[in-house]
Amino acid sequence: MSIGPRSVLFVLLCLASGCFGAPRYVGKKSDHFDGERFYNPGRYEDRGFWDVVRWQLSSHAVDWPDWVQTPRFAPPPARVDEGIRITFINHASVLVQLGGKNILTDPVWSERVGPLSWLGPKRHKRVGVAFERLPRIDAVLISHNHYDHLDIPTLRRLSRRDRPVVFAGLGTAALLRRYDIAQGHDLDWWQSQDLGKVRITFTPAQHWSTRGLGDKNVNLWGSFYIVEGKHRVYFAGDTGRGKHFATIRQRLGAPSVALLPIGAYLPRWFMWPQHINPEEAVLAHRALGANRSVGIHWGTFKQADEGLNAPVKDLAKARLKHGVPEQSFIVLENGQSTYFSSF
Repeated sequence: MSIGPRSVLFVLLCLASGCFGAPRYVGKKSDHFDGERFYNPGRYEDRGFWDVVRWQLSSHAVDWPDWVQTPRFAPPPARVDEGIRITFINHASVLVQLGGKNILTDPVWSERVGPLSWLGPKRHKRVGVAFERLPRIDAVLISHNHYDHLDIPTLRRLSRRDRPVVFAGLGTAALLRRYDIAQGHDLDWWQSQDLGKVRITFTPAQHWSTRGLGDKNVNLWGSFYIVEGKHRVYFAGDTGRGKHFATIRQRLGAPSVALLPIGAYLPRWFMWPQHINPEEAVLAHRALGANRSVGIHWGTFKQADEGLNAPVKDLAKARLKHGVPEQSFIVLENGQSTYFSSF
């Protein structure tokens, strides 16, 4: 769809007035909250407007095909009582089935990810599981409030159909209530909630948050650690490389399965603080001590300079370089599942 000057003006005015912005979290100071905004402890380089301009002026982006036809896979079962079943939906949307619970991460079924239905990166692949074939969802995990991870149209559909509990970082529940999604529960890093016999812990990540002008880092970002008996699943969300992977392993143990982002990593000078590349994902896999890992956050929305399939190719090179067997760190196509019975 073409965007006219009036539409552009409307979006700029709306962004400036805060109509797309996130409500500000109010709470006590901590080692990652200064009383006004959240921040990344340790080494971190923030990226601002002029960095974006520099990137766009010097970009050597690889073109993506307008549309990639993907295989159709059997839909996931209603429930999984034994083992862990992972279904890659698209981008960072993953269906985790274990302990009789269905948990969905960063669900996105929209055609574009942005403040309006016609604005933002468009999808280049279909959603791996049609919404109508998705089993009843018990919980949704939101890693942060960027549009490609917190998709209001999808969350409203899920809320109307299943009324799942939605776990997210501090300040996010107020944003969800604005859109009549009442099941949101805020978590700080290292806080846990139980979902039956499944325990969900919000864990650190190196990233940032924003949905409009003036609301940068007013909501907390993070990752999730899911435990059911001997089964442990780590969902990294979006993250740069940092000490948090080793810390999570030290505090919560090595995960059975880690869901690690492998896309949106070029140019490296711009992306390194916020997105790991495939080699860093392999290093994260090793730092976590993960038994198995699954690559996510690739191949659906073009958000960086690398080609559509570059993450898969670079991951293969990184596995070989660091001596990680192919079966230990796999990549799934949209809609494809893998099942882990024991570890």
